[in-house]
Amino acid sequence: MKKTTIYIIPVLFLLMISCSKQPKERVLSMKDVFPTEINTDSTFVFDLDTITIFDKYHEKYEYYKKVTSKKQYVRTQNYNIPLNINFFIKCHLPTFCPKEKNTIILEGDFKENETFFFHEEEKKLNVKNFEKYLKKQLLNWGKDYGYSDSPDRSIILLRYRNLTEKSKKRLDNVLDTISVSYFNFIRSFEKRNIDSLKRVYPLQILLEKDFRLFDESGNLIKLPPPPKPAPLEIVE
Repeated sequence: MKKTTIYIIPVLFLLMISCSKQPKERVLSMKDVFPTEINTDSTFVFDLDTITIFDKYHEKYEYYKKVTSKKQYVRTQNYNIPLNINFFIKCHLPTFCPKEKNTIILEGDFKENETFFFHEEEKKLNVKNFEKYLKKQLLNWGKDYGYSDSPDRSIILLRYRNLTEKSKKRLDNVLDTISVSYFNFIRSFEKRNIDSLKRVYPLQILLEKDFRLFDESGNLIKLPPPPKPAPLEIVE
């Protein structure tokens, strides 16, 4: 009988230790920030080939109007990322026209294999650079006049010239870079509700076709400045 008691005591001791251990906190994943979306009455999930269809066939305009009234997500290699396919961002009333300080412009898809840049001293787009700039934009709250008024007004304007297979691949890589930078931004808050953070600091990407003039090699054609008006002659 004594032997049985001796064996029971260590077992109970081990059980007490295991129960006292706190469960490991689950590590935040990209899927938490960018969950898989499905097409519904209020959601439209598409890939970059869909943009090509809109570019080529203007008779799709009625269909285009229907999908732009929904929440839009582009399907990349890895995730579903919010992306607004609005081709009419030109600043003519009554269309939408964001302030320059609220807009992060990404461009560079002019030549084959050219790196994308964003307009903060023409910095090359990579996760580290873009994450740093996102923090300046989204955490500014109007303090610094050079950055956004508020996070809900901050927009990433992604420009493309055409959508060849190589171009779509580069855009896909750009979207993945943006998504990782945004994920790192959300993760930096720690132990906060992800959905609440995404509402306060939304990731808003707007795709715009670049209507500027390019030569056959893909170089941007710089137009000469307009002539200065002649001075008025004063006749006494």
